[in-house]
Amino acid sequence: MTVRRRLLWIMSIAGLLGAILVAVGAVALLRTAVRERAVERIQAETSLLARWAEEMSDDDDPQVFAERVARRLGTRVSLIATDGAVIADSSRDRADLAAMDNHIDRPEIRDARLRGSGSSFRTSGTTNVRYFYTAHRVSGGHPIGYVRLALPASAVQRVQTRYSWLIVGVVLVAIVLLVLFGYLAVRRLSRPMEKIAMAVERSARGDFHAALPVPHGGGEEVSRLATSVRRLQLTLLQKIDELDDERSLLSSVIGGMREGLLLVDEERRVRLANEALSRVLDLSFEPRGHLIEEVVRHPSVVNDIDAALTEGREIVESVINLPGSDRVFELHVAPLDPRRSSGGTEVLALFVDITRLDRLEKVRREFVANVSHELRTPLTSIKAFVENLIDGGIDDPDNAEKFLQIVNRHADHMGELIEDLTDLSLIETGAVALELRTVDACEVAREVVEQLRPLAEKRDVDVRIAMTAPFPVTSDRRRLEQMLTNLVNNAIKFNREGGRVVVDGSSSPEATTIVVEDTGIGIAAASHEKVFERFYQVSRDRSRAVGGTGLGLSIVKHLMRLHGGRVHLRSELGHGSTITLEFPTIDDERRVVPLAPSAR
Repeated sequence: MTVRRRLLWIMSIAGLLGAILVAVGAVALLRTAVRERAVERIQAETSLLARWAEEMSDDDDPQVFAERVARRLGTRVSLIATDGAVIADSSRDRADLAAMDNHIDRPEIRDARLRGSGSSFRTSGTTNVRYFYTAHRVSGGHPIGYVRLALPASAVQRVQTRYSWLIVGVVLVAIVLLVLFGYLAVRRLSRPMEKIAMAVERSARGDFHAALPVPHGGGEEVSRLATSVRRLQLTLLQKIDELDDERSLLSSVIGGMREGLLLVDEERRVRLANEALSRVLDLSFEPRGHLIEEVVRHPSVVNDIDAALTEGREIVESVINLPGSDRVFELHVAPLDPRRSSGGTEVLALFVDITRLDRLEKVRREFVANVSHELRTPLTSIKAFVENLIDGGIDDPDNAEKFLQIVNRHADHMGELIEDLTDLSLIETGAVALELRTVDACEVAREVVEQLRPLAEKRDVDVRIAMTAPFPVTSDRRRLEQMLTNLVNNAIKFNREGGRVVVDGSSSPEATTIVVEDTGIGIAAASHEKVFERFYQVSRDRSRAVGGTGLGLSIVKHLMRLHGGRVHLRSELGHGSTITLEFPTIDDERRVVPLAPSAR
């Protein structure tokens, strides 16, 4: 029931009860007043009739007098002798007077005899009608001792009823007017409340921008209520916006996580899962709402989550290999505080991808093993030849010189290895700062070829430069020279006798490329990516024979990354190799120093 109807019902019932009480009281008071007024009237008329009776002469007929007065007054008139005999009565014929009872003991006659006047309300024994009786004593020795008037109670009741209905009608009209006024007043008072209630309902349905009406005629309390509700609405809207922002931020953070996140409730159903988890577990369905066994098909993970749910303890499992995946994960399982969750026990599981760390650890172990292996061979040789010299070989001039040359060669190899390792470590850690400028790559290539020409002549390899001079490229000159030295050196060492090495280049709006092509032994397709790894050697026997550390191409790859470029290998076993250095074209003139005139 609305406030308006409730108020209207309350006001109507209160008005109706008040009107009934007023009507009952008014009718009772009216009936009493009418009766008292009627009694007063017949008492006055009885007194007047007594005086008229005193003035009657002996010739006047009492019956005629009584009937005439009765017609005029509209009452029953009785003339009674001093001994109580009825002399005349307007309600009886003259012949019936003798049969009437003696009235000397009637209450009103008795009171009139004693006090001069009397009255009573009773049923007449003669007519069997209820009357209001008044009697008055007649003085002066007249044969008529008493005069009596009788007013029928029905006459008084008719007057009472008529006025009672009039009061009832007035009360009904007043009730109708009161209800109408109450309806208008309640409507005026409740309309602002109803508008406020409708606005609050719209807010409850999510329409927080619904404007509250400005109340008119509702009073100060309604205005204060509207203001308070509007303030509450704005506060809720602000809080909801803040919660939406936090939820969006949380969703963005969870969605942007690379780690798989899984939230499980006390019923062992997935309540929250991010996209990374779907990728980690290779799910083809939405995991939310599913049992944990339907989402994670790994017994160890399920057991850890169950343990966290039942025992409430945090679990960290270092390494997990998921079925059908070569990736390695670290699992963190922790129960949430019930006060910060939905009330029940919930467990958060985080799948941290440690594949890269695991691979790095493997690379570290391989690196240590490779370094140990690469250093062990020359050290063993050096130690063996030094021991031979100590044991007397130094006295043999020919063998001593041979042993010392071998020791020197191994020492140089160890020096090159340590230098390459140091250089590669600096490049990988970002400690190498490039000074990018426009460099003539053709000139750098000539210098590299001249440095390596003795090696090329020794191995009978023809080294040519096919690029046109000048050949500008944006690079660090020293690092460009280092890369070309490694590439040309490898092309000579791993070439066949009478082979050829060609250094060429080309330019386009997208990139500048330098190509080192040889006619050597070539590289199998399975080793194309591995040759750029540290210490990888296609043929260790050949590498030891020609003297290689297995770090040259790895250094080239990392230096090209520092330049923002790429290195490509195209090779076929037995048909030579082609390595391409692809430099990006840099338009920012602040990073490029123009080619010096002397370099042209």
